[in-house]
Amino acid sequence: MAVSPAQRASYAEDHATKIPFETTPRPLAGPGDPRHVTHALLAAGWTLTSAPGDLRIALAGPDEARHQMVIDPFASGSPWRIQSVDWTWNASFDRMVPAEIIAGFTDGLLHGPRRGDSSPWEHMQKAGWAVERQPGGTGQARSPAPELPIRAELRPIFNDSSDHLAWRIVQPDHIGAPIWKMWISGPVPEHLMAGLAEQLVSAAPVLRGMYDLDHYSARQNPSPLTPQQAVEAHFTRIDAARAQARSQRRTHLTTRLPAPAAAPASPAHSRTSRS
Repeated sequence: MAVSPAQRASYAEDHATKIPFETTPRPLAGPGDPRHVTHALLAAGWTLTSAPGDLRIALAGPDEARHQMVIDPFASGSPWRIQSVDWTWNASFDRMVPAEIIAGFTDGLLHGPRRGDSSPWEHMQKAGWAVERQPGGTGQARSPAPELPIRAELRPIFNDSSDHLAWRIVQPDHIGAPIWKMWISGPVPEHLMAGLAEQLVSAAPVLRGMYDLDHYSARQNPSPLTPQQAVEAHFTRIDAARAQARSQRRTHLTTRLPAPAAAPASPAHSRTSRS
């Protein structure tokens, strides 16, 4: 299911009057527009499975529907839920997690593992995070932010069993509950976590509308992009997701097609061979 002209027009209209500002640090930039995630999935062949008019957004992957995503604004816990349909693994993200960081995870469902992918721990170390690895695959990391450092840990879900591990990543606040948290449990493919970590540790700013801030620690600087250019950047992203998905489907189809049968020998050739 592609992104329809009406969906494109709606996105363009919503952002036409938003003056884009580069907002940092990205973990404190606020949720942004969820269509940064959903439009890329739709362009790559995911299907909208929620009923028309339903405020819940439910999507199913094209890969024999092995993956599902739900955005539920009425959820008492985390509104973003992504999972394999057999519940081998599942992920949940709070409302305040920036869409660009979630896209680091969901984009991995579109392109699969890439040659030279780093592990999530390597992305954190390269960004200057303090990483402590433990026997059995567990570990923890802390961002170098002078204020509100992010905490990430991979730990057993049940007691001390290393057979069932879960990632817990938390952006604390000065007081009260965390600003946001993520929970990814089960044997999630490592390239999904690597994509998430790459976007999480990135120092690059994200675009938000002027004064569109959800936390007082976020900072904004004018972007060189006009509103129209920011919209076009979004369309370029989803068009690239669509082209990549098409290329992958062609490659998959080619590898599954049987080799062409050898042409039968002509009678003349057969007589020549026997003579």
